[in-house]
Amino acid sequence: MIRARGAGAARLAALASVGLVLLVGACSSAPDPQPPSAIASLQPIALPGGAVGVQRATLVVPLIPRLGPGPDGPEMRTEPDGLPFPLEVGRRVVILGEPQPRGDRSWVRVWVEPSTEVWPGDFYAWIAASTSGRDNLQPIDRITCPTEATIQTLAPLVQQDRLQCVGKLEVTIDARTGSPGAVPLYDVDPAWYGINNGPPLTSLFDPGPARFGPDATKRPEEAGTWIETHVPPGVTPLPLGMYLRVTGHFGDPTAAGCRRVLANAGLGLGPPAEAAADSTQWCREQFVVGAWQALLGPEGRPIDLAAPQLHRREFRPEPGIVLACGGVGMPPLTIRIDPSQIDPVWVESGPNRRRSMAVFGPEFQLRLDPPRVVATTGLTLTNGEVIDPDRGKPGLAVCPGGDTISFDVLP
Repeated sequence: MIRARGAGAARLAALASVGLVLLVGACSSAPDPQPPSAIASLQPIALPGGAVGVQRATLVVPLIPRLGPGPDGPEMRTEPDGLPFPLEVGRRVVILGEPQPRGDRSWVRVWVEPSTEVWPGDFYAWIAASTSGRDNLQPIDRITCPTEATIQTLAPLVQQDRLQCVGKLEVTIDARTGSPGAVPLYDVDPAWYGINNGPPLTSLFDPGPARFGPDATKRPEEAGTWIETHVPPGVTPLPLGMYLRVTGHFGDPTAAGCRRVLANAGLGLGPPAEAAADSTQWCREQFVVGAWQALLGPEGRPIDLAAPQLHRREFRPEPGIVLACGGVGMPPLTIRIDPSQIDPVWVESGPNRRRSMAVFGPEFQLRLDPPRVVATTGLTLTNGEVIDPDRGKPGLAVCPGGDTISFDVLP
């Protein structure tokens, strides 16, 4: 769970929620994924290797960042109360330059690493590396660059190390897709690098050997590390909840004109307006997708339009367990069914037709003639059907979780 102070906490909690509905007696398991025998093996792209990564450090005392082009800038503060906003002990930063002395303190320019535990992160600032001769930072050993590009070797690296180790080399990696586990602090221009009121970014992560089902790692934040993808115009967006082979690169030429601006005034916190040079560097460090192919659908089978797949609940609860819906308030939900798509069933909501992933209990199947989702109880969902997210429909439980909508059969 993401923790946040101030006005951003409620919105973060809502965006981080994942909708799940489980009712007494409704705990049958989803189908076991089939072995991915149809996946052609991928020879990882070789990297030069041998180089070392950037200098990183961990805070050993709380430090209040200073904002602006130099260490004499204003302190980072919450809004609108104006209280100093320190980074907590244990936060990690990337050191971006040599120390600059100011009185009894030595200041360094840093990039504050994102965290799934504490917010905010992913911004540039100045912090006091030492005070009165006492070190405030504990250095982290520099990584040695990997010799091949895989999701296992690249996802654990900070974005600066990915660019340093891979450069502009085109790489291809196999990974499962999901939504990132953190709320972006900035909106980006061009928008395909990521904006808060647009489609959610898609991340690549390592699901483990199982890839799908109860034994798989199911979400990027569960994996602990992931790679955010950025899909430019002309490339089809990546589907969520699938296992893909993705080709892309760092250091895209569009980074030269890339700019990041605070979204929603920083959600009540006091992070900095970003300098153009920092935005350019940030965009250079992002993974831009050039092409992709789906290897396994959400049921763990190779894609076959004649045998479409639904997103399934991937855990096996203990018999009789009861879980409350962890959803968020949403407008009416419109069911969309198109068997010609590799992800044939989804949900749209709101005036912008926000797209959400539809997750079904094991009682549901997709039928093709005509296209419809049918449960073992006879309950049917059709293309274009509108459902109240708070009330569902007779025999149907709905959990509106934002990017994920869960559907279950009522007992």
